[in-house]
Amino acid sequence: MNENVFTNAALLEFYNLKRGTNKTRLTMSDVLSMGVIVRCVDIYPVPGSPAPQSHLTDAFTDVIANGITYTSFPDFINNSFPTFNEQKDIQNESISFKISNVQPSFRVLATSGAFRKAKVNIYLTVMSPADNTVIDHDMMFSGYIDYFECTANNQEQSITNEISVNINSIWNKLDVQMRTLAANSVHQSMHPGDEFFSLLGIIHSQQYWAFK
Repeated sequence: MNENVFTNAALLEFYNLKRGTNKTRLTMSDVLSMGVIVRCVDIYPVPGSPAPQSHLTDAFTDVIANGITYTSFPDFINNSFPTFNEQKDIQNESISFKISNVQPSFRVLATSGAFRKAKVNIYLTVMSPADNTVIDHDMMFSGYIDYFECTANNQEQSITNEISVNINSIWNKLDVQMRTLAANSVHQSMHPGDEFFSLLGIIHSQQYWAFK
């Protein structure tokens, strides 16, 4: 989160008014507790897909950030989003979230593979409580749609109409490529005649490669 958020005048005034304090700088916990954070989601289908490019937000009104208008989409199930943690190492982890009240047209596109491999960006956006403008807009996750899980139950006592969206991180290729990074052929292409990796490949031929 941008450091300017913690000293933003509108946020400070709102926080002090609600809490009866006189703070001159907010903490991360203070900002998260104010109810001014929304999620914005970009969906970019692969070229040739019948699915449209979409920009959605779980805010009550449309949000404009970085020149993009995010359409209010209250059907995100908020508690289904993962918790984001700041880390310095590269994490190749998938995430998922749920959408309720799914329209039949969207369900058809999802189950037919129209969104397969679509690029997805998820932002945490800090809104001004004074005029609903964007104070900060940070990308928290970027990846590619892997698959959907659809749940539908039309019984009168328990109506369910949800889709779970499963997304691989942008590092998903690491699981496939890591074992080839030390391949003899790759090394030979850069260092002809150097047989070092030919022996290493034999030693590690049965090893499981993972990256975290």
